[in-house]
Amino acid sequence: MTDQKKKDLIEYLNRAFKLTKIKQRLEREYKQKLKEMDSISISCEEIKASRITSKVENKVIDLVSLRKDIDLHNVKIEEVKREIACIIDKLEDDTLKDLLRLRYLEFRKWEDIAYILNYTERHTRRLFNRALKELIKIYNK
Repeated sequence: MTDQKKKDLIEYLNRAFKLTKIKQRLEREYKQKLKEMDSISISCEEIKASRITSKVENKVIDLVSLRKDIDLHNVKIEEVKREIACIIDKLEDDTLKDLLRLRYLEFRKWEDIAYILNYTERHTRRLFNRALKELIKIYNK
């Protein structure tokens, strides 16, 4: 297994994690904008002024746009996770499948995976390399 093939496979398997990080950033931004909306207090006279109305409208448009982006990311994450699960399911060894599911579908840390599988972290990483080798063999056929 070449280092490049291994890197490419890891990059491919990490797509759901990266999309989840982007979605989390968007959710933080959305919550911040909601807080900003809560802090707006406007009198009836101010509402009549078009600049305040447009300011509120722009904030609402931003919120709606962010919500749509978050929803799209949720859909994309689920699609990518299904794709990754199909790839993982091609492995015959259930331990290797569990390891990859924990890492790339549940985004667990190595020490957590080792604990769950009841192995040392070092052995878990060896199993991980074996899983990658087997996946590369499957896709090179």
